[in-house]
Parts: sequence; structure tokens; C-alpha cells
Amino acid sequence: MPQDRFSLLLYRTCFLGCFLGLTSTLYFIAGVSGHIDNSLLNTIVASFVFLAALFFLYIFFLFMLDKSRLGILIWFLILLVLLAEFALAFVPPVARDELIHHLAIPKLYLQAGRIIEIPFALHSYYPMLLDMLYAPFVKWGWDSAPKLIHGLYGFLTALLLYAYLARRLSSIYGLLGVFFFIFTPAILRLSHWAYVDLGVTFYSTASLLCLLRWMEATEDKRWLILAGLSAGFAIATKPNGLLVFLLLFFLLVIIMERGERRNRMETAGAITLFLIMVFIPVSPWFLKNLIWTGNPLFPFFLNLFGGGGEAGGEAGLGIFARRELLYGETLWQIIALPLRVFFSGQDDQPQFFDGVLNPILILFLPWSFKGKWVEEKRILFGFALFYFLYAFFLTELRIRYILPIVPPLVVLLVYGIHNVYLRVVHPSFLFTVVIFLLALNGVYLWNYFHAVSPMDYLKGRESREAYLTRMLPDYPALQYINQNLPDTARVYFIFMGRRVYYCERDYFYDAGDNASFLLDMIQKAQNQDEIKIRLQEKGLTHLLIREDLFKRFLANNLTADQWEIWGSFAKIHLRGLYRARGYSLFQIHG
Repeated sequence: MPQDRFSLLLYRTCFLGCFLGLTSTLYFIAGVSGHIDNSLLNTIVASFVFLAALFFLYIFFLFMLDKSRLGILIWFLILLVLLAEFALAFVPPVARDELIHHLAIPKLYLQAGRIIEIPFALHSYYPMLLDMLYAPFVKWGWDSAPKLIHGLYGFLTALLLYAYLARRLSSIYGLLGVFFFIFTPAILRLSHWAYVDLGVTFYSTASLLCLLRWMEATEDKRWLILAGLSAGFAIATKPNGLLVFLLLFFLLVIIMERGERRNRMETAGAITLFLIMVFIPVSPWFLKNLIWTGNPLFPFFLNLFGGGGEAGGEAGLGIFARRELLYGETLWQIIALPLRVFFSGQDDQPQFFDGVLNPILILFLPWSFKGKWVEEKRILFGFALFYFLYAFFLTELRIRYILPIVPPLVVLLVYGIHNVYLRVVHPSFLFTVVIFLLALNGVYLWNYFHAVSPMDYLKGRESREAYLTRMLPDYPALQYINQNLPDTARVYFIFMGRRVYYCERDYFYDAGDNASFLLDMIQKAQNQDEIKIRLQEKGLTHLLIREDLFKRFLANNLTADQWEIWGSFAKIHLRGLYRARGYSLFQIHG
């Protein structure tokens, strides 16, 4: 039966994702044991990633190629998006968290020859499932490969949607779901960045769809096992995977309570199996933090578990107070945030969620719940709604933090279009609305492609250094450090945004956004020599400073006496080596 064909695709795609997760976990365990630099191990990990990519390409070019005209058109549009992502992935990494975390931390591990504790880097304590898959390619200098791996997780998520929708409706609607998902602006942007958000999105979607599949056949424990493993790998990918797990756990409990003729032993057995499967992927990461800090969830839940290291959490304002203070938003603007994220998102603007979605994801919701499978539709909507609300109140609202809501909304969107199409007299109006809304995504991709301008680099008309100099204002300063400072140098990055991936010398930066280590030294110092002594105790030999933010910070935080001590230190113990584009490099001497 066709349904069995698509059900098998769903199973195999979920299994493949768990296989990649297991590969990454074993690589992490080997890295903690001091084998992260093993050439054979790195080759094996890279080979498994390559096989996963081949699986996607096989399915896309052979399994998903529909023979109808509409199917071929949608398939061709998907191919164009994939080609654009492929081109964008081959420019050097310039996205913020690539340079701070997802490439920079594996690079430090490889330099050390093992996975080590990095006390000043708060994010190094997070679970890093996808980052482990990036590490072999960072070792070989192929830093476009991690971008492709992250994009692969996005494409595998699209396969999950295809399998589910094709089984429920038809392959045409499955292709439509794939296109809606990968053509969403936030997905377009992240699919060629070496981030981890698409990994969380894949594992959350896999777990959710496996639970829905298990609802149909509770005697088949394979779906429940895959659901639990996928939820565990979501946690092992990024901390907000904990939210995925909590929602799916409550969903499982509700499913079991609604089931007919289930005794307590059946309910307890299913929940226990799910929890065991969740625990298997996350246990190595929790154990690592427990050994390093005494807190398995460090740097979170410090009041409950405590924790060590230099990185500590800061108490944050609530969502209402924070947005009113930072952006001057009124109460009604804040209340309207659940709608605004779909209508007014902007890239690189925290006030506007640092990302772009599309209103089409919610405009068809009123028609989504008609017809069959109403319970499944309610579960999909409930997952998206409660995930959004939890994320809304727990963290800074950014589009990539709420990406797990996009796949269930895409499924509901396709259901909505299907139901409208069955009921309208003139489908041309429906097609016009859909094409217009999708055209907004096309405009976004066109503008974004031109902003990145990858073609000169790909054709060899622009060098890697020239591209990075054009895209990163601090890159020339890092080049100077790499070319002129001795191997024994250790640089203190001050207001540099912690973008350290391209630095080839040892470095240190503050755990928070402010230069708290330096400010503490100045405020406690009795004279300029004490500042020098504290810096030398850290092994620091140079300071790299973003001047405008640094001057403003000192002006807002130092008294007249402290200004005098800092001025004396800078005059006697700092020697300027480099200055350009607002960045200055100083040597500590004397």
C-alpha cells in the first residue's frame, strides 16, 4: 500500500537521524577520552555524514520526483532552493554563533587533542551533538562542510513532512509541505549556517511524528523507541530541547490516559520506555557537566544543583519588563507578539526577533481542522502553541529559538490549503493568495542572496581573505594577530562579541556581554601595577578592543579615581600595535 511506503520512509528518516546522533555521541565520548584527533575516527564520522547526505539525495531524486506536471513544478522549485543553499554554504563562515561557538569550540578541542573544560566560555557547557559532527571537518579546514551538515538536518526535516503528508493526503501535498518548509525565510537563512537549530527542529519533529504514528499502532514499540531517542537527541543538541522533551512527555501521558482498556502497567511501561530512550542520548552530556561542575544541567538550575566554573548566570527581566525597557514597547505591542513574529520579523534586529517567518504559516489555520485526523491536528497545533508560549516566557524571543513550531504549522498549513481547495468554487483565488505569500519568500531569498554575494567568491574573483574582510569588520585585526604575534601570546578580547574562530592564538574573553573581569580589576586596584599583575596572572599578553563600546563602558562605570588608575596603566603598560576599523590591539609590557 502507498501508506506503507511513506510510513517506511518516515521510519527510515527518523532512524537515520538517530544513527547520526549516536555517531556524534560516540565521537563525543571518544573525544573526552582523548581521541578527538584520531584520523580513523574522524574519517568514520565524516563517512557516516556523507552516507546520510546520499540517503537524502537518493530520496529526493528518485522517490520524490512526481510524474504529474504540478508535482514536477514543485519538485523543480525545491531543487532551485537546494542549489541556492548549496552555493551559499560554500562561502567562508561569518555568522555570529559559528564564530563564537559551533566552530570555535570544536576548534579548541582539536587544538587540545581532547574535549576540555573551557571555564570562561559559558556555551561550552551546553550539549553539542551537532558540533561533534562538525569537528572532523574543522580539523581538516573544510569549514563549509558544517554548514552543509546543518542544512542536511533541515532537508531531513522536510523529508519527515513529506512522508507524513504524502501518507495522509498525497505525494503532491507532501512536496508542497517540503517546499513550504525549506522556503520559509528563517529556514533559508539557517540552512547554510553552521548552527544547531535545524538539528533541534529535526529531532523534535521526528519525535512528535513518531508519537502520532505510535498512536495508530501502540503494539509497535519501534515508534515509541524512536520518539524517545529523538527527544533525547533534541536535548543533546541544544538546551531548548528540554522544552521539546517536556511537551512530548505530557503528550505521551495524555495519549496513554485517553487510551481505551489500558491498565496502569501498560501506561507505566510505555512512559518508562520513553524516558529510558530519552536518557540514553543525554546521559553522556549530563555526566560531563556533573563531573566538571557538580551540576548536570550547568549553567542552568544553579539554585537547584549549584555549579562551578567562571561562567555564571545572571538574573534576567521578565518578557514584559525587558521589552518595555529595551524597545519601549507598549503592553498591547507585547501582547500581540504571537502574531507579530509571523508578520514583522527582521534579520539581525533583536526587537524584531532576529529572523523572518511568513504569515502564510497561520493564515490557513481556521480551515486546517476540518475533515479527518482532527485529534492529530489538535496535537500538532497544541505542540506549536505551547512550545511558543513556553519559549515566549522563558527566553529572549528569537525566530531560531522557536523553529520547532514551524514543521507542525507547515503540516496544518497544507491541511488548510487542502480543505479550502476541496470547498472553493474558483481555486484560482486560492492559488493567487498562496503564490503571493510565497512570492514574499522569493523576494527575501533574492535580496539575501545579493547581500551575501557568493558568486564572486565561488568563481575565484574574490579571495577568502577579501571576502572575510568585506563581511567581518574585525577580521583584519585577527589577521594581524595571526601574522605578527608569537605563538606564546594570549589575547584578551574586549567587546569583540566573542567572535574568535579566526584567531590562531590563545585567547580569553568575559563570560557575559560586558568586560566584567577588566572592570573588577580596575575597581579593586590601588594602582596601575595591580591591574598589570591581575592580567599577567591570567597569562594575558595583549588586549584587542572595540573602541567605541569600550570607551562608553568605562565612562559609565568608573569613578574619577578609577579613571586615573586606568589612565596611568594604559600610559605605562600598554603599547599600541594595530588600529583599524574601530579595533585596537595593545601589548601589555613593562
